[in-house]
Amino acid sequence: MIKDIIGTFLTNEWSNVDPETLIVTRNTGYANTNCVVERPQLQGNTNSEPLKVFLKLHGELDGEIEVFKHLVPNKHEEAQLCHDYAQSGLGAKVYGFFETQDGTFGRIDELLDARNLEPADVEDAHIRAEVAREHAVFHTMPTQREKKPVQLYYDAVTRELARYHKMEKLKRLAKEGGVNMDDLVDYDFVSRIRRVTDRLDSIGGKKGWCIHDVQFMNTMVKNSPKEGERNIVLIDFEFVFHNYRGFDIGGHFLQKMFQWFDEENKIATCRPYTEGEKRHFL
Repeated sequence: MIKDIIGTFLTNEWSNVDPETLIVTRNTGYANTNCVVERPQLQGNTNSEPLKVFLKLHGELDGEIEVFKHLVPNKHEEAQLCHDYAQSGLGAKVYGFFETQDGTFGRIDELLDARNLEPADVEDAHIRAEVAREHAVFHTMPTQREKKPVQLYYDAVTRELARYHKMEKLKRLAKEGGVNMDDLVDYDFVSRIRRVTDRLDSIGGKKGWCIHDVQFMNTMVKNSPKEGERNIVLIDFEFVFHNYRGFDIGGHFLQKMFQWFDEENKIATCRPYTEGEKRHFL
């Protein structure tokens, strides 16, 4: 089936491949299943089509984010965002969309020759500037998605946080797990968030298409960019909706202190962003 799907969009070489010779590597993310599909080189062929492609099966987000269901893109909208980003000339090329007989929606993309951004990378001024530029492009990208009021997100967040504020059951569960979370549970996040959003509103804080999940694993660094190409590509748009651009920017600064790809230790062994680096990013 995979060969037939890919061959629908890449009709010269992929359509003639023996399905038994394909190598498929799968990885399941938060909601989607990602596959790298590799075919052998045909004898005497100069490869007018790529030997590897990226296949994504769009799944449904689980109940953990039910509170944001009215904001996050559905699987078709997420795929459209990827297409729009590719049309800007910055994202991976989208070869096509498909839907299987069981209703699973997916797409076939160019497989990027790239690695995940690492915390130390952004201490390089050139890479840092490229990451900032990519976010700026994405935030202002033309797309068909509806721009819902930013306040809808903060209404949902504060409503849920208020439920857990000073909750004794939560403190007790934490202590049973060997962790004291009393100060965290007692902290008035709702008032703090309202002060921040009021301030952003008063100064005309810029808004855009925020990715929200700005962990460094969702930022790719090309291994061998062609002349004139940018090094940085953003991926994974499951949580994109309209918000203050500062959400992504501040999130990026914070994520420098984590290395989610490391199985042994998720805390990065590097320094935080300096004030000078933050100003340079902005």
